[in-house]
Amino acid sequence: MRPRSVRGIAGALLGVTVAASLFPRGAAQAAEPRSSRVCSSCHGEIKKQWEKSSMAGSWTNPVFQAFLADAKAELGEGAQAGCISCHAPLAAVTGDVKVTDPVNQEGITCNFCHSVSAVEVSPKPASYTWDAADPILMRGPFEDAESGTAHGSVQSNIMAQGEFCASCHWYAGDGEGLVFEGTHAQWKASKAAAAGKQCQDCHMPPAPGKASLIAKKTRDKIWAHTFAGAHTAGALDSVASVAAAVESGKLKLTVRNTRGGHSLPGGGASMRAITLEVVYQDGAGMELARVPVQTYDTEFADANGKSPVPKWLAKKVARSNEIPADEAKVEWSEIPPGAKKAEAVLTYHFLLPAYRAALVAKKVDLTGRDPVVMARARVAIP
Repeated sequence: MRPRSVRGIAGALLGVTVAASLFPRGAAQAAEPRSSRVCSSCHGEIKKQWEKSSMAGSWTNPVFQAFLADAKAELGEGAQAGCISCHAPLAAVTGDVKVTDPVNQEGITCNFCHSVSAVEVSPKPASYTWDAADPILMRGPFEDAESGTAHGSVQSNIMAQGEFCASCHWYAGDGEGLVFEGTHAQWKASKAAAAGKQCQDCHMPPAPGKASLIAKKTRDKIWAHTFAGAHTAGALDSVASVAAAVESGKLKLTVRNTRGGHSLPGGGASMRAITLEVVYQDGAGMELARVPVQTYDTEFADANGKSPVPKWLAKKVARSNEIPADEAKVEWSEIPPGAKKAEAVLTYHFLLPAYRAALVAKKVDLTGRDPVVMARARVAIP
């Protein structure tokens, strides 16, 4: 049986709040989350979308597990408590710090998100309040939700707002203000946010439909639970552009964040990078040179200045060169003698080279994490 506590051990460590709220059925029940498999009987299509998403893999993700093993090797078993509040949040709120319960191993689940009653919008880690009072009272965006026999329903004013995402996508984790995840703050400062566009509009694109198999009402918006992101096929095709032109005998390159509602490379920027390189050719199309021009990322350093290092060792920012939302970066490249053509190539890397090499050496499964070309630009050189 799962732990029946209203405040998990990891929650106490990290400030996660587990609240006992008002509920319609009488005596309060201690938290006993349900598997997302239970939801599939009525929400089959939504469950299928979720189970292929990064949310469902937040705990089992082999890259995360490899980094977690490193953190525990360096800091001790207690390091896990600092990760589960966002990677296995049901474990955090039920006190299953070792994440032994199969339900808690499901990652960021239906029962977790739909039982969050409040979010404190601040850089405090895991700043959500999870309702332990009634495990079958589900929150959603509709005021007139249709409740079935499986659970009661209540409207959440934050479920469809970008603020809902802030609890795990904006935090400073070292206690000294070093921001490890700044996606929410970046979005908040963007033109997209000013125009009323929410995180969910891009990462959970809505379409007309019904919320469940038993629903009578067709809604204007049913949000997809694909949680689309950089790992989604085709998602990187239009978020950035590169333009090339010859000016004053040099190659001018303009890299623009064209559609991102936050900085690029985006979530987990301290692990990811975007590179810009130029391939120069002679008049016959033979390659003369392949020139690295710029890397866009954030890298942390430890107390001794070594970089890059993972978040748990970070003491300062070694470099920060992301591409902010709605902005562009201009770079220059010297044109080698004999070059008549140039192609600028913008490539997305899911892992910094140092991390990728370490994971390859450990034979960690990196399926789906090969570099992806985001944009190209070709120009003739007079």
